[in-house]
Amino acid sequence: MLNELIFFEVRIFRMFYEKLQVSSADTNKLFETYGVWKYIEDTYDMLSLSSDECAVKDILVMLKVNGIKLRGETCNKPETVNDKIIEQKMFCADLILTDAIMDMADEEGIILQEARNKIINSNAYAALYDFETGLWESGPDYFRDFFRRMVCIS
Repeated sequence: MLNELIFFEVRIFRMFYEKLQVSSADTNKLFETYGVWKYIEDTYDMLSLSSDECAVKDILVMLKVNGIKLRGETCNKPETVNDKIIEQKMFCADLILTDAIMDMADEEGIILQEARNKIINSNAYAALYDFETGLWESGPDYFRDFFRRMVCIS
């Protein structure tokens, strides 16, 4: 069964670092350091009522109110057909990542947040969102196996 909170976190996290045009590792560090993961978990009921874009904007505002200066914010550009196709692929990758986080937490007996951080900070995470690899269309079990192999190589 899909954990809606983790799925929401995964989507918002990806959209946030894409908007600021920074790495996933830097974004994860920012989220950890300034309590963004906790903010999302604590305010999930409210944040999930509006669009994902509004949730990202709320997080940007929360960080700015707390004195965090962010670089890389971009203006919204008109959406093209190609943008919609890419967003659909990202949505599939988000679903795979959500399942992989839940599976890893269950298999390793760790909390979801620890599993999320392990995967997000790995090269496997970047490969999942690199659509040339095809991982986005392979499913969570294949992705978890890929993640394990990447960890063994490192």
